[in-house]
Amino acid sequence: MKQKYPLSWKIFLYSLGLLAIAVIAISVVLFAFPKPTPVSPPPSLTPPPIASLTPSPTLEVVTPIPSNTATVIPSTPTTRPPSTLADGSFVATPIPLGSQELNDFMFAVAGDSRGGDEVYLEILRRVEEDGAEFFVNTGDLVNHGTKDEFQHFADLMSDFTIPFFPVPGNHDSPDGLLDEYLEYSGAPAQHYSFDYGQGHFVVIDSHLGGLRNREIDWLEADLSSTDQPLKVVFLHHPPFDPDGTDHIMLHGNEKFMALVEEYGVSYVIAGHIHAYVEGVQNDVRYVITGGGGAPLYGAGHPYAFYHYIRVTVSGTDVSTEVVKIETP
Repeated sequence: MKQKYPLSWKIFLYSLGLLAIAVIAISVVLFAFPKPTPVSPPPSLTPPPIASLTPSPTLEVVTPIPSNTATVIPSTPTTRPPSTLADGSFVATPIPLGSQELNDFMFAVAGDSRGGDEVYLEILRRVEEDGAEFFVNTGDLVNHGTKDEFQHFADLMSDFTIPFFPVPGNHDSPDGLLDEYLEYSGAPAQHYSFDYGQGHFVVIDSHLGGLRNREIDWLEADLSSTDQPLKVVFLHHPPFDPDGTDHIMLHGNEKFMALVEEYGVSYVIAGHIHAYVEGVQNDVRYVITGGGGAPLYGAGHPYAFYHYIRVTVSGTDVSTEVVKIETP
């Protein structure tokens, strides 16, 4: 006869069986499958600090500078042979105008004569009457740089009897080549220098709006090659405006000013601003003369009138006098 168990005992045995099945199932899961490898947290997404960057130099389009050998004004040999740059171009074209023993003389400067024939012809007449040894025009001889305009300019200068030295301005060659300027202005080259008396006079080319590195290098080579006690540099665009406007060179300003200071240049004479402005910075005197006939700049310039500058040299002392030209 079968043994009968109480209901509570049956429930206990049934529960114990279920517990055993659960234990077996958990053991299979734990030992049959490998434990997952812990995953490292992702690295920080914060970017590393950015190093300070030096701006890349602006690409410069260099207009070839012709050799001066074919354009030297015939003269007696100079005692200072011109040195050369690595590319073979001459550093300077010395143009002796007279005795190197002169101690006292006067020359004249005007600029921005374009389109103002009546004023410019009066300046030329007065400069000859003054007995100037030579005359410099600081650029913008014509309005648009055309052949016809330069032929007209050559006609204006045809009766002028003293040595004339032009400076290229931005209006003198809109295409940047200066072909007509070199053909008709009388300039021996885009940049050149000459000695007169105890002075060394340098004409440099800023007609594209500023001074390229190649032009700065040329100027340094030229200034370092002279032992003249007085140095004067002419260019069209001023490196700064003592009147405070920004109508100045677009680039090369600081390099140029540091260079003329280093080599003891006494005067820098420019145009481009159609007024008279003069100021001193770090022992270099800067003169702006742009009253040669072009429309005047009244805004921001208290001395906007037609004029030219008499420059008197006595030893190494230089003084300037502004000669105002009255118009009807």
